[in-house]
Amino acid sequence: MTTELVQQLFNKYLDGNTTPQEEQELLNFFTSQQVPDSLKTEQAYFLSIFNEKQAQQLEDSLSRKIEAWDAAEQAFRPATHHSRKRRWLWAAGIAASVALILTVGIRLLNKPVVDLNTDTFDSPELAYATTEQSLALLSRTINKGCEELEKISEITQSINNKSNK
Repeated sequence: MTTELVQQLFNKYLDGNTTPQEEQELLNFFTSQQVPDSLKTEQAYFLSIFNEKQAQQLEDSLSRKIEAWDAAEQAFRPATHHSRKRRWLWAAGIAASVALILTVGIRLLNKPVVDLNTDTFDSPELAYATTEQSLALLSRTINKGCEELEKISEITQSINNKSNK
């Protein structure tokens, strides 16, 4: 397949006018090892959209299967429940709730009082150094995220420039 034909099909794909056969041709081309450097950005864009579309189709399929299984399970469940069993479950739930509330209450009452006015560091220099390290780590993390966003922005700009020609 020629580069011009692939570019035309890709533009047609972006406009939403391709047939399933044409989309399959694009997929076959972009998954082959013979993609020219001039089409690398289109390849990355197409494959990311294709993978997202496949994930959505899988999710929809799984949702339909789960709903069908749930409907089948509901159909086979007995219509009546034993009232005695239901009362025991109700009583057990109340007993568990009361036990939990008592346990938490006792733990909170026996908890020692902590003086919140104490410093966590003995020296201001150590506190400053620790704060500086924490802020440097935060800065590196944010910068790493910004670098990834810049790469995505470059790919999007390249695709927009090529599709506007």
